[in-house]
Amino acid sequence: MDNFEEIEVITEKIRKFGLNKMILMNKTCNSEVPSSFEYLSAINVYGITLLFIGGLAVLLILYTFIDTLKYIIEHSSSRVKTHSTFVIGVYPVVALSTFCAILVPRAHLLAEAMTQGTFMVGMYQLFCLFVAYCGGEAEMINRTKPDELNLKVGPCCCCCLFLPSISINKNRITYLRLLVLQLPMVQGLVYATLLVLWAERESLYQVNYMYFQPIIVLSILIGIWSMTITINLLKNRLVDYNMQGKFFVLQMVLMFAKLQALITKIPVWTGLLPCNPPITPTMYGNLIHNTLMLAEMVLLGFIARKLYKKKLPDLEPIQNGFVIKTIGAMVLQESNNNNNSNSQLDNPSNTNPSFQY
Repeated sequence: MDNFEEIEVITEKIRKFGLNKMILMNKTCNSEVPSSFEYLSAINVYGITLLFIGGLAVLLILYTFIDTLKYIIEHSSSRVKTHSTFVIGVYPVVALSTFCAILVPRAHLLAEAMTQGTFMVGMYQLFCLFVAYCGGEAEMINRTKPDELNLKVGPCCCCCLFLPSISINKNRITYLRLLVLQLPMVQGLVYATLLVLWAERESLYQVNYMYFQPIIVLSILIGIWSMTITINLLKNRLVDYNMQGKFFVLQMVLMFAKLQALITKIPVWTGLLPCNPPITPTMYGNLIHNTLMLAEMVLLGFIARKLYKKKLPDLEPIQNGFVIKTIGAMVLQESNNNNNSNSQLDNPSNTNPSFQY
């Protein structure tokens, strides 16, 4: 009786979908992401609208990047221009990679690797930017003395009360730099290995992907921990530089790329997403994730534009507790003093002259 009912169900599906489409459904819904030709030939008006909106989002992100870059080139100090450019360049690169993954479904892993690598390089450049705000490592040490490095911060050691606070010297600042520098190096090696496995056979990538996750997570935690130590060290010295805001906006790229990707995979694993060959549930999950990433990059790009399009205060170098003024600053001050003296001579009725020491 059960066999007879199964035959009736199969006959009904053949009559409804056709034999060829039914075979394709059984083959596709269980395995591969479709090729770009199959995908583009299957999308309807909603898919075309989504691609159009995605293209507009990319253009909008590129506009905010170029506008911010123009301001940085014209108004920022030469020591911070390169680092600032790298950091704000994270958002258009991630947006372009994500849009390519929407157009070419099988490029999703490559776009994920590109997003991860761009974020890691941007994080190291952000560390270099914070050091450049101080005028270099030597000035950073001079400005923060006698403060100490607080190791009891998140995300690694916020509960490790036994860790001592350590004094600041050049070697320890170098260690902080190396802990951030390992981010692009480790992540690059891991994703290069994953891409080689995927190119050889997709099943090899799927089997070994989970084994690489502890390395990826540990590397990210260590890098963010060292960045948090650096920000806590400098936040009271560089109040007007929006350090925490710039770090948070960049960190959100990683949060959206990793956590959101995991959330969108849950409906795929549980079978909640439909299968309309050649559009598979995996394809639907990737499409949802990439569409959200584009919208989020537009938002983060605008916030970054607001943070970086601000005039930064000029810090003068400090040595042995005294301010060392540049020649330009001394000439400007002398000119101001002469102007003040002339104004006092022209106005002898001023009975409250100001004295400078």
